[in-house]
Amino acid sequence: MAAITGWTDPERDLREADATVAQLIADLTPRARGAASLWSDREAMLAHRADPTSPRGAGLAELRDNDRTVAVAVLDGYLQNTEELAGALGVDRGAGPADVLLHGYLAWGPAVAERLEGNFAFAVWDARSRRLVLGRDRIGITPLHYARAGDGTLFSSDLAALVAHPLLRAELDDEGLCALVTQIRPPGRSALRGVREVPAGCVVVLSGAKEEVRRYWTLEARPHEDDLDVTLARVRELVEDAISRDVRGTHPAVLLSGGLDSSALTGWATKLTAQPPFTFTVAFGDGASAVPDRPYSQDVARMWQTDHREVLVRPQELSDPVVLATVLAAKDYPSPFGDKNITPFLFSRRVAEHTEVALSGEGADTVFGSLGGQIKTGYELSTFPWVEKAWKWGARSGLGTRLFDPKLLAEIGAESYLNLRFREALDEVPHLPGDPQRNRLGRQYDYLTVTRMLDQAINHSERLAAAAGLQLRYPFSDHRLFTYLYNVPVEMKWYDGRGKSLLRTLAKTLVPESVLTRPKVPYPITYAPQYKAALAGRLRGLLDDSDAPVRPLIDIAAARRIAADPDLLDRGGWFGRADVEFVLNLDAWLRRLRVHPRL
Repeated sequence: MAAITGWTDPERDLREADATVAQLIADLTPRARGAASLWSDREAMLAHRADPTSPRGAGLAELRDNDRTVAVAVLDGYLQNTEELAGALGVDRGAGPADVLLHGYLAWGPAVAERLEGNFAFAVWDARSRRLVLGRDRIGITPLHYARAGDGTLFSSDLAALVAHPLLRAELDDEGLCALVTQIRPPGRSALRGVREVPAGCVVVLSGAKEEVRRYWTLEARPHEDDLDVTLARVRELVEDAISRDVRGTHPAVLLSGGLDSSALTGWATKLTAQPPFTFTVAFGDGASAVPDRPYSQDVARMWQTDHREVLVRPQELSDPVVLATVLAAKDYPSPFGDKNITPFLFSRRVAEHTEVALSGEGADTVFGSLGGQIKTGYELSTFPWVEKAWKWGARSGLGTRLFDPKLLAEIGAESYLNLRFREALDEVPHLPGDPQRNRLGRQYDYLTVTRMLDQAINHSERLAAAAGLQLRYPFSDHRLFTYLYNVPVEMKWYDGRGKSLLRTLAKTLVPESVLTRPKVPYPITYAPQYKAALAGRLRGLLDDSDAPVRPLIDIAAARRIAADPDLLDRGGWFGRADVEFVLNLDAWLRRLRVHPRL
């Protein structure tokens, strides 16, 4: 819904760099297409680009004293507690989020991040000390990249916009290539040399050549002393508070899949606001296979009398080159998810025709402890849980990697890289002394998912929705709920022998019986034959292009076999398609960022 960018440079006058500044702002269009607000002086510039529905200047604020700039702030995302902070700071309660952020910074310094609630990324230029402060929300839902350029800094919501700057080069070494292939990056790392991300729950303070990363939030291991009844009551309180904060000032709207998470969210939103929300369910048209969610979402819509819409996605849209380019630009990184990327984007674009803000149930699988399945006594993780699933299909370096050249993967050390990143992450997991083995394993699942996998889940949908002009909010990913449920024992999360036992119990009066007993299904994909044919055709086109940047990375013979026999795309169901999707997506990403791997 918005995007931010900026540049500090003590060695040049940025007021004379109009063309470069204009390009930095223009390159934010994949995330935000509205009016831009710009502030600049000799050694710093900050800019905010809004969605067309946002008022001009809403995300940029400047404070002056005697005609001199004191500080400037830009903000992407949304704050749940703008009014509360305005009251605490003595600021007009009608002040915008960027104004409140700026006054909060002047009162509390970089520690202002601890006071902010919501999903956000921000930058503050302190003109008094000539320092730049970058911050990101606790879960890391809103993106923010940065890179050092001499004693200055460049930052942007969009990775491609950042590396297009003339002071940077988009370089991809072996470690970066491993990060792309395995889709695992340590917090704060980018796949590109010299480019970083503000880690989730952190602020980064940059002054001259100095760079300091300050963590203000992380998951912590604490004793859980509440019994089941108290735990259920506390979870209900936390969920209802998160939903109330997220729907404040809006007509409630929910992306309703018909699964337990979104269905319960619909019930809660209706009860808490005393008005039926808008609900939206994706459907495929033109004779494509039916979406299994449909009857369940219809049951929920009838139960709560919601203003319900089925959003139609036509199979031919999934192969439209313009749509593919837009989705790649929105995601900012390549992935093997194919139409699992494209469908949510098209869905969000249609939803945005009816509402600017919607609630999503994503994150519930993580916080309620069902993502890893039933925790088995004596079991030990040997890699990331989602990578372990890919191993079962012969993808040793992770999902979608079976078309990469095995010799190349060995040369760059992809499996060693994956194991190193896994061991690093495992060492970070907070435990309590004497934790039972099952609880230790449960914490490992939760921590690894929150810190290493959400980029493929919540962050994924946030970026796609933002590009479509829709702001998604995730009540189940509220940091208070994460913190509390991280410490609930595995036995309590599975107390009735089923995943998400706590949520299922709380949802008994919120969802139809059909939803309580339905099996879990993944986000819908299309099995339309024309999509599979288009995918094979795109692969053939890539193989015919001797200049395709991804060619040196792939097993050409294996790719030719699939191009000649599209039925091979069905190997392992969707997993077979993922191999081709990843190769095509990576090739397009390398072209977009003008990156060539250093092989």
